[in-house]
Amino acid sequence: MVNIIGGLFYQGWYEDRSADETLELAFAYRPLAEREAIVCEIDGLLAALPTTEDVEGFFLSFNVDIDFRRDFGGDVRAWLEAARGVVRGFAS
Repeated sequence: MVNIIGGLFYQGWYEDRSADETLELAFAYRPLAEREAIVCEIDGLLAALPTTEDVEGFFLSFNVDIDFRRDFGGDVRAWLEAARGVVRGFAS
């Protein structure tokens, strides 16, 4: 997940797609086992980062181009929680 955050949310990424579409780009065609591994990584991040501020700080530590209000509806932790289902739900 660390590689995903740093690699996908690069400068200007949002000009072409939403945060959910970025997840789709990264994971939609991965096998279920790989997607489940990503969900486990997300679970680990959520456990380690209990507040929205913690998650924001973690994302920003990668020097990514993110506006939390614009890109994640204002709450990146809630988006990350929902991302678990998004990643799990892609067809194999």
